[in-house]
Amino acid sequence: MRIREKQSRKTIQWLMTPLVPLVIFGGIAFPYFGYVAIAMMVVMVAVSLFRGRFYCGWICAMGAFHERILSRFSMKKPILPFFKAGWLRWLLFMIMMGILGIRLVQAGDDPARIGAAFVLMWTISTVLAIAIGLIWMPRSWCTICPMATFQGIIFPTKYLLEVSPDCKGCGICQKSCPIETDPAMFKVKGVVTSGKCMRCGNCVENCPKGALRFSKTPREDDQCSAI
Repeated sequence: MRIREKQSRKTIQWLMTPLVPLVIFGGIAFPYFGYVAIAMMVVMVAVSLFRGRFYCGWICAMGAFHERILSRFSMKKPILPFFKAGWLRWLLFMIMMGILGIRLVQAGDDPARIGAAFVLMWTISTVLAIAIGLIWMPRSWCTICPMATFQGIIFPTKYLLEVSPDCKGCGICQKSCPIETDPAMFKVKGVVTSGKCMRCGNCVENCPKGALRFSKTPREDDQCSAI
């Protein structure tokens, strides 16, 4: 099946993709490249204020790299349910944040070592993502990514994917979703849980019934089901 997607999204992703090797390899000789990662985190939080996990689907350099480059080499096996387990996401979140915290404490007020700490985290995430994405779907890492988990809980009611009664459960949306989320499973609730949607819009573009759209106003009933 040929997946339709917005050209603007593809363009943004191709522009962001080079940042992944730039930070990793550039950071070896010049650790200040780690501040690119810091800047991206700031952008992530700013975007999340208004669009929830929109950053993941459109702006994230790692996600763009996986989707545009890694996809060319991936076996694209279905994402294992194991990767979507809530406990795994939280465990990885605590481990990754713990490593970062230790490295930052060790760095003290040395700006180069602070940058190096973020280069290390960027590298670890990329290596893990490639290892997983070569076998399973290219963006499998995005189901357990600590930053994705963070976005899913800080602003859980922003720009949610709504599922109308017109949804027939045909499965086209799931096939077009980079993380294989099936909006039809949320038909009764009427909205896809924040942490399970990257707001990429592929499902909206490909839905034959026009049953999907993004909400313009926050939904209070999604506060307790972020991930």
